[in-house]
Amino acid sequence: MKNYLVFLSFILSLPVLAQGQKENIESNQKRWKLELLYTQDILNTSYGKNYGYIFKGKLMCLDSKHFTLSYGAAHQNSYINETDNSFTDYVDGYTRDIGLYSIFDITYYPFNKKKLFLSLEPFIGVTHLKSKGTLKIPQYSVYEKYKNEYVYFNYGFSQSLGYNINKFSVSAFAWASLKGILDKGRNRPADFDSRFFVGLGIGYAL
Repeated sequence: MKNYLVFLSFILSLPVLAQGQKENIESNQKRWKLELLYTQDILNTSYGKNYGYIFKGKLMCLDSKHFTLSYGAAHQNSYINETDNSFTDYVDGYTRDIGLYSIFDITYYPFNKKKLFLSLEPFIGVTHLKSKGTLKIPQYSVYEKYKNEYVYFNYGFSQSLGYNINKFSVSAFAWASLKGILDKGRNRPADFDSRFFVGLGIGYAL
């Protein structure tokens, strides 16, 4: 009888032990999230049609009931077709800015199921701005090619509102660079070093 009670207690305790081990594995498991975002600059439209993308890879370092913290890197690539420049009819060219940033993501889940989320994500890194094209003024016989490059320290933050569907997520976001707004008294968000993007994105959790 005693052996039977010991055996029965062991059988009944197996689900509890398994659940505890599962929770430990899940709590120690590192989770990656990949995101691809389509961007549109709504303030820089006078220079021409502009669009781009941001690709992010983030590793979760803290997961609580309503908050997750992650860190990682982001690659940003934006393109402006300056042939449609509203300020001049004599430019045929483009401007491209490419950035590489370290990011830290703070995500808040207002509900227990962690479907709807709000995210605040500061970033810091370097941007390479490049303009290339041709200046054409036929009445003055001017046909001059130009190429300008500028590398600068960049920082700012993005805010997202999104929804998780299993391992996938969809989000709407705003991405603001504070470079140019806080530095040297400049306060025009439409400047190239003060970019303001909005857009939509998709994510996948590994």
